[in-house]
Amino acid sequence: MAIFGRGNYWNSFETTNLLTIIICFPFVFIINSYFFIPFFAKNKKWFLYFVLIILLFLFIEWFRIIANSALQFLGKENISISFVLAFSMSWLFITTRDWFLNLRLIEKLKAANLITEIAFLKAQVDPHFMFNTLNAMYALALEEESPKTADSIIKLSTLMRYNLHDSNAAFISIVKEIDYIEKYIALQKLRLNKNNQLYVDIKLDTSVTQNIKIAPLLLIPFIENAFKFGVSPSKETAIVIKIHATHNSISMEISNSVSDNYGRPEFTGIGLQNVRKRLDLLYPKQHILTSNQSGEKYFTQLVVKFKK
Repeated sequence: MAIFGRGNYWNSFETTNLLTIIICFPFVFIINSYFFIPFFAKNKKWFLYFVLIILLFLFIEWFRIIANSALQFLGKENISISFVLAFSMSWLFITTRDWFLNLRLIEKLKAANLITEIAFLKAQVDPHFMFNTLNAMYALALEEESPKTADSIIKLSTLMRYNLHDSNAAFISIVKEIDYIEKYIALQKLRLNKNNQLYVDIKLDTSVTQNIKIAPLLLIPFIENAFKFGVSPSKETAIVIKIHATHNSISMEISNSVSDNYGRPEFTGIGLQNVRKRLDLLYPKQHILTSNQSGEKYFTQLVVKFKK
């Protein structure tokens, strides 16, 4: 309306002021929507956010004054209304957009959980039969005085019980998840020979309690991959697993040897693809996952920051 002269209200406006007021709206809308809100407001840096908003207002008003030196700061034809309108509309736009994105995210999570449950049910055997069989094998191992075999059966029973029951929860105690990983590694040690070196360093800070939660089975696929590609019956190999958990994050570093006979352990397996999707859905912008190969060594690093 201002550009094409529709409405007598705009007739009295000086040209420089009018153009500044018009340009102010899209400029502030874009800056606030795609820079200030995502990088400052959403990260709860409110003081810095409002300081930048004030500086942006002063900058545009200063530009208006410079363009027409006869004008005074916050004169009769200033940018206040245009600025406030752009500021409000940008917040309305971001809020509405994020609401629709969250709806889509919830639907994706429901679909992913449904697919996982169906796949789990297809592969599931009667848990009562399985655990009764394991108990019988445990009793037989003790009767035949094979304590190592008995201990291995108990560890396997614990792992399977975790897979069948505990892992169905959306989030689980990180203490339980670490215990599962330690038992899994202990079982994998049984297949190692003198050619295979294994170094494990798992640390839980004193700040980690049962109340610290994490999505289950996020770390184990990468450890499984390390044992799958990093163990050779005839070649010297080495696997290094480091896990450090605090009250607000967990980090994991894995390096393993890669034999030419095994190929390169890319993130192409169904399990690893599933983990990547779960990380993207459950911990958006809260995780770092990197992998690379250097010579005959493969490196994986995962850092997950827990939701507050």
